[in-house]
Amino acid sequence: GSLVNVFQQGVSASTGKAEHWAVTAKDMAARPGLRVAGALLLALTLSLVAADTSLLKHIDKAPPHGTPSRPSSTSSAAFGNLPPASVSRFVPETSRSWRGNDALRFSSTYAQGTTVRGFLCSDFVRIGPYGSFSPFCCVTSVSGMFDGSGIAGFAPPSRRDPNSQFPPLPPLFLSLANVTGQDTAKHDMPVPKPIFSFLSSPHNAELQLGGYDEDSVEGKMMTVDSLSKYAYVVPVTSISLGKTPILTLTPDAKSSPHPKASAILDSGTTCVCLPDNHMKGAAEGLSPWERFSKAWEGETLNSLHVEVDGRIQVEIPSSVWVPQMQGVKGCLMKHCPNDHIVLGDWLFQSWLVMFDLGPTSEEKAPSIGFAKRRGSYKVGQNYQTHERKGGVTKVAMSREKLSKQFDTPNMPGYAKPPPST
Repeated sequence: GSLVNVFQQGVSASTGKAEHWAVTAKDMAARPGLRVAGALLLALTLSLVAADTSLLKHIDKAPPHGTPSRPSSTSSAAFGNLPPASVSRFVPETSRSWRGNDALRFSSTYAQGTTVRGFLCSDFVRIGPYGSFSPFCCVTSVSGMFDGSGIAGFAPPSRRDPNSQFPPLPPLFLSLANVTGQDTAKHDMPVPKPIFSFLSSPHNAELQLGGYDEDSVEGKMMTVDSLSKYAYVVPVTSISLGKTPILTLTPDAKSSPHPKASAILDSGTTCVCLPDNHMKGAAEGLSPWERFSKAWEGETLNSLHVEVDGRIQVEIPSSVWVPQMQGVKGCLMKHCPNDHIVLGDWLFQSWLVMFDLGPTSEEKAPSIGFAKRRGSYKVGQNYQTHERKGGVTKVAMSREKLSKQFDTPNMPGYAKPPPST
């Protein structure tokens, strides 16, 4: 579950699948059909600051293989053959508190097909006014649509691998919020509540830490428990586009005590993914993808309605979904992970979605909240992050449009030196 794409050059939180904000879902398998040209990524600057070396507990310092012993220059020449990136890159040698070990390797493939590889690191990470000593992945190889920027994981805790002697590393947000209560380092300033909210617009987005700003929504917050402890997944009982039904459950699915249709919430998905099948017997008639494909051009004045848990009516207006259907190649996807529907950026442009990871400290599924966006609310302003409202801190983000495939097999210290002249 990462829910949103949040970036810091050269650093990726080591939480695994689809952490597109992140709130991306861990169980999402990489499939060619999930590659979307022009995927929209949200950029958030994370600052890494020096911390007392007494905080460095679990990872021994070992510079990457081939890394020069002296601090490297931050000039563009220091980054080998990486493509241009949107924010300054993280250079481990410039941090007194960074720790990493090249022997602890990491690899993760995301929903769009991007693969990042590297080794495990740790350092003091700050977002807005909050910070903690956190593990992450130092990326050494990128293949796919990302430009070398990192991915901040706001997913729930990972499932433990029964074949590994090591526990999974905590997602970045769990470190920031000190969900386990085990981090008492004097330098840390955790998020006061293990809750964050996300909302976006065509050009900006914002992360709300510690809860949600009531002025950004209208009506009450409606919550539902995630169907998974390891991802943000909600039960879906119907989908319609105007008067056209897109998902109609079979009588057996309707009468089942357990949800038969579900949706992954993934801000890293530009539009939506609808399975081109009967969703293991849950969908009646034509597949959701086929129904939408045939109907959408005749429904461009109407909203897309998604019913969550039989009681939460999520409306996505035509002003949100139509421009992307008309302007983004591959917007409507059909190769969905494990026959899950994927609700992407359309959802976050229409609603504020809140993620409460408090229950995960008791090994329960996170709680997910939906609140309709207030029409007059301006997303992603230049907030003063030291000024909090109701215990909530807001961090503004900008949207970057990436339409190019990158293949950057080497990061600093791994690239072959250029031939001497």
